[in-house]
Amino acid sequence: MIVCQYRHRITYSDTDAMGVMYYANYLRVYEAARGEFMREIGFSFSDMEKRGIICPAINVNIEYHKFAKFDWEVIIKSYVKELPLAKLVFIQEMYDLENNLINRATVKLGFIDQKRSRAVRCPDWILKLFENKF
Repeated sequence: MIVCQYRHRITYSDTDAMGVMYYANYLRVYEAARGEFMREIGFSFSDMEKRGIICPAINVNIEYHKFAKFDWEVIIKSYVKELPLAKLVFIQEMYDLENNLINRATVKLGFIDQKRSRAVRCPDWILKLFENKF
């Protein structure tokens, strides 16, 4: 299993009129955390695009346990528990600084060949980066 941590401070633009994080903004923060995860294992989503592969979300399941509030600092833990073959599955959890779970999401990404606009299996060069981390 590969784990990466990412810190985020809840900004005013993250919140709604009630002063809590707007429900859809969790996904935006999780996307930033996934980008950092990929950089930590040795490449980025922009590197993938340059090589003709994109990774759109194909399924998202999100559980809200508690509200995140304006100006809180939170920690996002991103996990990949299995090698990506046809899909890259992230488990992402947001915690406050007292280690209370705020939110949990499972995000499944597919691999798409940009030229053919078709789903493909995980390219070998990406798979090798993950294999070196397990």
